[in-house]
Amino acid sequence: MAILVGCGSWTDDDYVGVLYPRNLPKSERLAYYARWFRRIEVNSSYYALPKRTSIARWVDQTPANFLFDVKLPRAFSSNPAEAARRGLLTRLLGVMEPLMEAQKLGAFLLTLPPSFGPGQHRLEELDRVADALCGHGLAVELRHRGWVDGEARARTLAYFRQHELAWVALDLPRLAAPAILPPMDEVTNPRFAYMRLHGRNPDYLEARNARQRHAYAYRRSDLEEIAARAKALSRSAKTVHVSVNNHAKDFAPWAALALRRLLGQRVRTTMPKWTER
Repeated sequence: MAILVGCGSWTDDDYVGVLYPRNLPKSERLAYYARWFRRIEVNSSYYALPKRTSIARWVDQTPANFLFDVKLPRAFSSNPAEAARRGLLTRLLGVMEPLMEAQKLGAFLLTLPPSFGPGQHRLEELDRVADALCGHGLAVELRHRGWVDGEARARTLAYFRQHELAWVALDLPRLAAPAILPPMDEVTNPRFAYMRLHGRNPDYLEARNARQRHAYAYRRSDLEEIAARAKALSRSAKTVHVSVNNHAKDFAPWAALALRRLLGQRVRTTMPKWTER
């Protein structure tokens, strides 16, 4: 079973000196990123859909076995049912055709905010998005603990399995709060499982923005635990997609490279030596 580790960006200047030589042109970063990893999670699509011509260039710059997981635009996070009714799914699929034709679309990712909780919302609000995208692979990240507390957990997982959605297993600070889900590794679609590593910043809840929330450098002991979790998922899923999402400074590429090595995966011989960050 394959465990595909990747970051959520290839454009960050902080990655120079870790993934990229200092004199590498920005236009060549994606091709160079693909020397290190077989997969990328595209988070920039949350803020604006890329142009189809840009996606065609992504295809040309990456090898045949490279995969792109694409985060759905924020309209789907804000109101998934309304976004589907407005025809955004048709536009999304049209833009992504170059990835599909090249068989480089790994999956779509839908992230829902902590405000999307069982008190005011129902999972059935995802029906239209799920029906349209599950054939391409759709992973859903819930961020309200109420979906998995007590008896709600079984109902939530049943919905995911019924709609062939991949449960997003999270690595977060171990804090008891509605917006922090506990470690919960489930395979709800045997084709693929999905993990996202947001870091374990103890000040996560007080952070003012995503960069502050993700300001955590994974320790080797953390990554050993995460590697064991990914291996456990791989026993029930054909592939496991692991996104290292602690995007502050150069924390993400360091952790992603170290995790690949801990998983026993072959990494370029020029990999920077691991040190506790």
